[in-house]
Amino acid sequence: MSYSEFKDTLFVEAKAHGFSDYEIYYSSGTSFSVKIFEGEIAEYKNTDSVGLSFRGTYQGRMGYAYTEKLDLEVVPGLIKNAADNAVIIEEEEIEKLYPGDSDYPKSNSYNPSLENVSTAKKIDLALALEKCAYAQDPRVKSVDYCQLGSVESAESIANSYGLNLSNRTNLAYAFIMVRVEDNGITKTAVEIWHGNDFDQFSFEKVAKTAVDRALSYLNAQSIKSAEYPVVFDNRTACSLMSAFSSIFFAEAAQKGFSLLKDKEGEAIAAPHITLRDDGVCDYETFSSNPFDSEGVSTKQKAVIQDGILKTLLYNTKSAAKDKVSSTGNGFKPSFKSAVSTACTNFYIVPSDVSPEKIREDIKMGVLITEMSGLHAGINPVSGDFSISSEGFLIEDGQITQPVEQITVAGNFYSLLKDIQCVGNDLLFALPSSDGTFGMPSIRVQGLAISGL
Repeated sequence: MSYSEFKDTLFVEAKAHGFSDYEIYYSSGTSFSVKIFEGEIAEYKNTDSVGLSFRGTYQGRMGYAYTEKLDLEVVPGLIKNAADNAVIIEEEEIEKLYPGDSDYPKSNSYNPSLENVSTAKKIDLALALEKCAYAQDPRVKSVDYCQLGSVESAESIANSYGLNLSNRTNLAYAFIMVRVEDNGITKTAVEIWHGNDFDQFSFEKVAKTAVDRALSYLNAQSIKSAEYPVVFDNRTACSLMSAFSSIFFAEAAQKGFSLLKDKEGEAIAAPHITLRDDGVCDYETFSSNPFDSEGVSTKQKAVIQDGILKTLLYNTKSAAKDKVSSTGNGFKPSFKSAVSTACTNFYIVPSDVSPEKIREDIKMGVLITEMSGLHAGINPVSGDFSISSEGFLIEDGQITQPVEQITVAGNFYSLLKDIQCVGNDLLFALPSSDGTFGMPSIRVQGLAISGL
């Protein structure tokens, strides 16, 4: 049956059961992926998913229930489970449904033509990606991982206050990991492409980038332990920002898990740093969130403006606690989950300065291009990090020898203030349930590097 028919029936039954207000959150999607190994299809998946959650106020408390069946026979069970759940929940804060906003940004991340690409063409592109990687250089010994896929998702939210919203997105991606060997030394590298138009996918470019990166790491050496000026390339800067993004969540600050509590209006970053969270972004991110999982408009907003903390990220519950409005960052990791906080398109605004320019006056420094064990090496509460890394030595502004077996350590709160400049090479990572993160290259005044 249709979502609309199910919703109408559910709402009638919820009201009859004694719910004072009620809401339905519906999500559906399709996912295709193919993995290639040594010229053959190693794995093939083509799946559909659907699920919905119901929540409503019953006897003054909010109750939850969910199902993966869009069938009228599950309606009585949904309502009973939500009512039973509401009765036993004991929370200090009373959760409330959101009536809606007057305006929502327009979604821009669905491309109908992506759905017209045949399975055969996707498989051919994946096979071509692996073949092209091997053809790049005789030192390519294996392609450890080669996957191509596409996803489409749709979500709808409606409640008894008249809120009725829907959004649809789709995305394609390719992922390759290559292994090269020279004189008994092996190195690996990864390259990821994502977009919503396979006509913009160049398997030659993706393969060449991965192979060139792996080859550039051959003959890497460690370096002397010291404090160096450090440049994070856009990929590693993006990973670092993603790992520490929760410090900007109001609920984390309220629970003592972020040092940014009550810091609004204070300088927490270098004056040339502007950090934004835009539900619908002016840059091409292939991730559009006109509304969050509570029906709040996501808006375009500065989290940090010229170094000044302007706002933390709120859902309706954390906003009520601080007596402010939600910023539209209340998201469910899945339809089965309760609302928490997540980013939308979260990024530092780039400059007009090239990555080459931001390192040109560094006499001796380090360019970080790979980090491993990221989440194990950070403390998001204190901001401390110590991360195993690889990259290149910077000498007189030029990238010289590759470096390995080093650890970069510092504090993220201090790093924000010590960013000397940012590049013009803004890169957005593959969207995830935590949000879509984007960063340009960043130069940091000085960080501890442990090596020899």
